[in-house]
Amino acid sequence: MSENHVKLSRSLSTKDLVVYGIIFMIPVAPIAFYGSFLSSAHGMVALAYLIGMVAMLFTGFSYASMASEFPYSGSVYTYVQKGTNPTLGFLSGWGITLDYILIPVITYLISASFGQSLFPVVPFWAWIVGIAVINTVINLLGIKVVSTLSWFLFGLQAIVLIAFIIGTIIALTNNTVHFNVSSFYNADHFDLSGVVQATGIVIVSYLGFDAISTLSEEANNPTKSVGKAIVLAIILIGSLFVIVTFFAGIVVPNYGSLNPDTAFLTILGKVGGSWLVHLAEFTLVLSFGLAGGQEGQTAISRILYAMGRDGILPNRLAYLHPRYNTPWVAVTLVGLVSVILSLSLSLTTVSNLISFGALFGFLSLNVAVIWHFFVKKTSKTITSFVKYLISPLIGFSVSLWIFLSLSFEAKLTGLIWLIVGFGILIYKTNIFKDPVPQFNFSE
Repeated sequence: MSENHVKLSRSLSTKDLVVYGIIFMIPVAPIAFYGSFLSSAHGMVALAYLIGMVAMLFTGFSYASMASEFPYSGSVYTYVQKGTNPTLGFLSGWGITLDYILIPVITYLISASFGQSLFPVVPFWAWIVGIAVINTVINLLGIKVVSTLSWFLFGLQAIVLIAFIIGTIIALTNNTVHFNVSSFYNADHFDLSGVVQATGIVIVSYLGFDAISTLSEEANNPTKSVGKAIVLAIILIGSLFVIVTFFAGIVVPNYGSLNPDTAFLTILGKVGGSWLVHLAEFTLVLSFGLAGGQEGQTAISRILYAMGRDGILPNRLAYLHPRYNTPWVAVTLVGLVSVILSLSLSLTTVSNLISFGALFGFLSLNVAVIWHFFVKKTSKTITSFVKYLISPLIGFSVSLWIFLSLSFEAKLTGLIWLIVGFGILIYKTNIFKDPVPQFNFSE
């Protein structure tokens, strides 16, 4: 059997998909980012996370609708292609690849920075190369290996967060700290515009739930499990973010006293001592470097696989390893590109660029849901009106709001990226004289 006739291996349950999505969004992310949200939210970080969860759910519903209708790899690329037309589908998929290419990069940079604080003797570049090699090997071995490691890293993160919550409860019973709701509402500092601004930043923590849809052809029952896993992942990770940051506000309600760079680590020290701080730092290294980076590599390799299979990108990207059933060319390419970009770009630069592709994809996806399910379908019921018009319109509006708030640098880079994609379309279609290449799933 030739490489390009090997199929992706179906082995993932709904639980596997949910854990994959949760790990992709990194449960311990508030430990790393809490301090950066404090000032704009005036300490009301839990409120910002709650608003962000509700906002992202509407786009999650759109993903669920498309996943049920088109149970194939490729995520936004496939959904918009089949829901509207191949041209918009490719541009949407091309746009979101920018986000997915940068996800391993930002996780490697964060992991390396925490790793150096723990082991200063190990060079920064060595952290980057080492993590990238480990992730590439694991991805080449197969999705079940990725899933197994995801469960392990999920457990490690759970230990840190449960220890923090238990420590806070003990501190409450001992009157070491006092109950308050300052993370949700602080009458002295409440500023709606500040909370809204913080929500726009916090929503970045939710980007990645859509990666579940890239595994449609590796799920046991994709028409049901993928959409269900996406919605569950958003609700579960959002609830976790809200609870963790709510407890953080209980421990230190005076957010102005915290150093933004070490805010949550200081809070962990107050309720658990140095052992919990060190465990958290070790967990952050593994969670960002291995969990986030590894699953980011998995997601982008599946999108490149779908584009290669369609023929819009080189078909070698669709070659599957005959033994491990993994898109080995795409996986290896992503590993190399991630190392090069991680050693070339700063964390600030990557942070500014990472949201453009995802938000552009979200905008296109919500439009595709409205067009495919509401405009093209003849039956118009109350249910379809709410599910296929109102809900995606809310998802579109939220995504547009965040999209417009992106930095000029992010918008300019994203626009250049889309122009490159448009150039590929022109070349592949002979200036649109030929149809846009796409895979025939009926064969």
